[in-house]
Amino acid sequence: MDQRNDSPQQRLTLLELLLVWEGRIYRSRVCELFGIGLPRASQWIKEIRDLNPTWMQWDSKSRSYFATPDFYKRYTKASQADISESLSRYLSMVGLPYASAMEDGSSVAWSATPSITAPAPKTFASLGNSIRQAKAVEIEYMSMSEPAPHRRTIYPHSLVLAGRRWHVRAYSEAHQEFRDYALGRILEVKPLARLADRTRFDDPDWNTKVKVRLVAHPELSPAQARVIQAEYFNGTASRVETCRAALVPYFILDIHAAMDTKIQHAPEYLIAVENAQEVSKWLFNR
Repeated sequence: MDQRNDSPQQRLTLLELLLVWEGRIYRSRVCELFGIGLPRASQWIKEIRDLNPTWMQWDSKSRSYFATPDFYKRYTKASQADISESLSRYLSMVGLPYASAMEDGSSVAWSATPSITAPAPKTFASLGNSIRQAKAVEIEYMSMSEPAPHRRTIYPHSLVLAGRRWHVRAYSEAHQEFRDYALGRILEVKPLARLADRTRFDDPDWNTKVKVRLVAHPELSPAQARVIQAEYFNGTASRVETCRAALVPYFILDIHAAMDTKIQHAPEYLIAVENAQEVSKWLFNR
């Protein structure tokens, strides 16, 4: 990743991510990540030191700058959402390799499972270009209700990673409504010259915000509930997430939250949706 043309502020952001999640910065690591030489890496590190002299402390043995307690104080009151976003940006920057039993490496963070749903690059790129140009596309698609390949004209507006699967949110000409199409089930994408008749601004479920209130499953003991609260709610009794209505069912599935605690019991379910009645109208089987 060559970042030589980035502004000082962009470089500061990148190095801060590295310092937050790795706890130290050193020249060879900066060179490795950003494809720059040692003199350039030294300049980058000097910039962040000059701007924030209390963030790092030099360790001559490892020839690294380590994050100071003063630096981490900035994150003690950060919201869980901000921390999650920061971690996502860090992982996007450094990569998250699959911990294959047949492979060894120098990474300290690994993905426990391989990606078996990565979309075809051409499919992803074609849909992305059509979205940027607000154009209609014709797709060849397979679904569980209609397994034989069939063609559909759609107006895509967003590519979404939901859990471990990618889908495209699009308006279907045939069904006259917005739907989700799994990228792995799209066999072909044919860009069309005409503009899309519907955009994301016309998608009511995409533009509706839904608050999902999460709590520890009520069947857990008080001690067990405190464990869940510490792990997921930053020590508080609950957590409220605001989701797009179109993405609520994916969110509930991904965190494995119980919608009906009378039939979805602990310990299989550790988290429950407290406002289930309000949220249920946005699920797949509504």
